[in-house]
Amino acid sequence: MKYLAFVMAAVFLFSATAFSQGGAAGLQILEVGYSARDLSLANSNDVITGEPTAIYTNPAGLASIENENGIGLDFMLTHRTYFAGTTIDMFGTRFQGGGFSFGTSLLLSSVPDIEVRTSPSDDPQSSFSAKDFALAVGVAHNFDNVSVGISALYLYEKLFVYESSGYALNFGMQYSPMEDIRIGLSGGNFGSSSAMISEKIALPAFIRIGGSYTKPLDDNFSITGYLEGAAFKSAGISPGIGAELSFQNYIKFRAGYSSGIEIAGYSFGAGVSYSLLKFDYSYIPLKQDFGNSQTFTVSFVF
Repeated sequence: MKYLAFVMAAVFLFSATAFSQGGAAGLQILEVGYSARDLSLANSNDVITGEPTAIYTNPAGLASIENENGIGLDFMLTHRTYFAGTTIDMFGTRFQGGGFSFGTSLLLSSVPDIEVRTSPSDDPQSSFSAKDFALAVGVAHNFDNVSVGISALYLYEKLFVYESSGYALNFGMQYSPMEDIRIGLSGGNFGSSSAMISEKIALPAFIRIGGSYTKPLDDNFSITGYLEGAAFKSAGISPGIGAELSFQNYIKFRAGYSSGIEIAGYSFGAGVSYSLLKFDYSYIPLKQDFGNSQTFTVSFVF
């Protein structure tokens, strides 16, 4: 418990510093969700996830073993379609060695065909794309039923001919008082980014706290409930709730709801696992006639 107290103190110390900084919020790629599983649960599992996406939401999750073989080597590919033609792609890995768990990830978002006009007109003079990029590395260690982790991110953003780059740190812990209960606390996106044009970019720093509880229904089915509260510097508090119904850990059905996202609320999804392969899908109907967001994730888990 000494390690738990240290990590909690570090998280809140860095949180106070990050939330007190000024500037316009940028790099929204850091708060929109990453895998199909996360998104179908309305990101209510972000703080206790054991997937490679933990490197962005709670790096302590890199130490979790969620596969039957227990080797702890994951490869994850995710593609998400969002509103206005935005796409978000992620490649992540997680592996173990020397008593530690390590993770790496590449995250890229692109908004195409942004029209350029210097005066009112029906036809644009040209168009360009906006891009966000993140490269992350992380490490975690498990102390009995408590795991702690840290990750570092290199960030890059380009809008038209303007560029900004920076760095960020994430910290977190996960605690399992019983086999079917997991609790998490994390803070992240603490760092800085260079100015875009003439205005300094403030990162969307966050604090997350939440947990999950799994209840077996019979020999074949179990259900897991998730509850999380996330506070973003740029977007306020975003509470989320989710549920996952599992059939023999092979087929899973998911649903979630978040009240803190302006254009999204309910989310749905499913997952299938066979041998070393996992496939997950999420569907989110967007508000305000923005259409829908769909995400596809393929994972290889050894």
